[in-house]
Amino acid sequence: MAQPAPRYEPLAEGPFAKTHADFTRIGDFDWEALGATVDDPRERERGRRSFILRALDEQRSLLAFSELLTELCLSGAPIDVIGSMTRVVRDEAHHVDLCDRVVKRLGGWGSRSPQPSWVRTNKKVPLKLRALQMVLGSLCIGETLSVAMIAGVREHTADPVTHEVMTRLLADESFHSRFGWWWLESMPLTDEDHQHARAYLERILPSVQRSLRPAPDTLAKAHRHSPFGSMSAAERERAFVDTMEKKILPGFDRAGLEATAIWRRLQTNEEAA
Repeated sequence: MAQPAPRYEPLAEGPFAKTHADFTRIGDFDWEALGATVDDPRERERGRRSFILRALDEQRSLLAFSELLTELCLSGAPIDVIGSMTRVVRDEAHHVDLCDRVVKRLGGWGSRSPQPSWVRTNKKVPLKLRALQMVLGSLCIGETLSVAMIAGVREHTADPVTHEVMTRLLADESFHSRFGWWWLESMPLTDEDHQHARAYLERILPSVQRSLRPAPDTLAKAHRHSPFGSMSAAERERAFVDTMEKKILPGFDRAGLEATAIWRRLQTNEEAA
């Protein structure tokens, strides 16, 4: 029997369910039709596993951005910034629900539900700098890369309802990325902020490359696209490099963070290793 998601299982009835459905428009999707034309159990299992991973990512983002929202409130951020961040949190709650529904339509979570790899801010870092780190790492980098990857996966999503789900995710993630860049453009950075941000990028960019960029030995491997969406390693490599070099690094450079120079040093060190 299919098991519920590892957390955030909905009540699915009553005033909370109605309020959630009203603001997420979760009823726009024909959930009964999802996967109806895909009979191959291997493809359904492949789709189920991919959406379990996506659901865990969304659960992690929900906690991370809820924490950022709290820290913006504590720091006295402008109310329109806080209001816009509230939309990001609301979107992530929606994404958790969407991905959970796809998992359940494709067979459920199974008896041993995995746990997300939580992203938390370091409370030893001053409040303002914690917010800066989250904006740089999770919004400007994480959500901007997410937009590129979701767009690539959606391109190969043949199941119509899953394609609609990916379209909704893509639209929301695009706003989340823009929030990060708006914040960086709107919030004056002190010399201390610039110094801290550059040091943070020195640490985070190698981690991003290790975790999100495909390994070189996977790029030539054959890939069969899933009806529920997938990308080959070569497609992920192109999306990663293009997004990093054409969007993320130039955006940080405009903010005076010298990200392209940091990135080039990283690539040189990787090649020399």
